[in-house]
Amino acid sequence: MVKTILKQFGIPEERVWFRFISASEGKLFGETVQQMVDALKKLGPNPLKMQWEI
Repeated sequence: MVKTILKQFGIPEERVWFRFISASEGKLFGETVQQMVDALKKLGPNPLKMQWEI
């Protein structure tokens, strides 16, 4: 549902990740964050960034 709403605002769904990671899975959390950072860098700047800048 969140992805659908964000898509209506022009934010592509690949910019939003949902992962269920236990507090005891620190290594998995760190790896997931790094994967997301890498994916977002490949996508480039947020398409709505220009609208937020004054």
